[in-house]
Amino acid sequence: MTIFHSILSGTLLVILLILVVMTAIYFLTSFEKGDLKSYQENSSYSYANLSKGLTAYKDYGNSDNPTIIVIHGATLPSEGYVGFCEGLSKRGYRVICYDQYGRGYSDRPVSKYNMELYLGQLNELLTYLDIKKSILYGSSMGAPIAISYANQYPNQVSAVGLQVPLVNSNSKLLHMMKVPALGNLILRTFGIPFAKSRAEQWVTDNPAQKDLVNRYILQLTLPGTEQSILSSIRNIVNKNFLPDYEMFSQLDIPIHISYASDDDEIDPKTVQQVLNLIPRAESFIFTGGHGGGGFIVDELNNLFTDFLRKSLN
Repeated sequence: MTIFHSILSGTLLVILLILVVMTAIYFLTSFEKGDLKSYQENSSYSYANLSKGLTAYKDYGNSDNPTIIVIHGATLPSEGYVGFCEGLSKRGYRVICYDQYGRGYSDRPVSKYNMELYLGQLNELLTYLDIKKSILYGSSMGAPIAISYANQYPNQVSAVGLQVPLVNSNSKLLHMMKVPALGNLILRTFGIPFAKSRAEQWVTDNPAQKDLVNRYILQLTLPGTEQSILSSIRNIVNKNFLPDYEMFSQLDIPIHISYASDDDEIDPKTVQQVLNLIPRAESFIFTGGHGGGGFIVDELNNLFTDFLRKSLN
């Protein structure tokens, strides 16, 4: 019994030390700072005061034109889609680019960031803007939000566009982030730094692009951002949305899907599963990884608007 007790005591001591070290790392690596309210006031966005807080949005184009709602992904906020939104508006569409709760210039409510929250925000925003019917365009995590909204409100959606759509993440690291405390540590020490370093790779000689990247990195540090990203990873990114796409396949709503054959974040095989479920879908394959669409904005604009003209006229 003495040897057993010694082993048990030693094991407990090691576990305790690990917990102490992890806790120290977590608190010492805190990166959140700044004031969201002043950041919002200094932006060029408009704001809708919805039930969970302020939602930042930009409204491009003529309000009499068909409306496209652009739904961004898990980390990159709507500012990353400004060129895309402006391009669509020049092709005869009204375009609403908005920040989901917890991202960009929108509020970071203390809440569970799940599909119910995101669908509620989108529906309230459309009501606020008095938009009765729209075209939804979702990128990455924004794709299942668009699909789920169409499933719930099919009469309010005339067409859907998806870019590098999230279908079913099989990432072991993302599954580990569901573990309490461990997930917080992983996001703070690896996830946020990864998002920042990935953004820095987008920097070009264009000063406007540099400013965009700098603002995006700054937005990642605003209080409440870490909690919102972690919650959405646990409640959205880790979910299998294939049944939702299958439900959508039963609707008579035109759909266009663009995805990267070399995407290391969204498995192209999962997108192919969606295309198999929805044989009517028009698709386009590009290269350049998960963010490759950012380098072919004009081409994606042309493809999507050509698709809309064929499908809705």
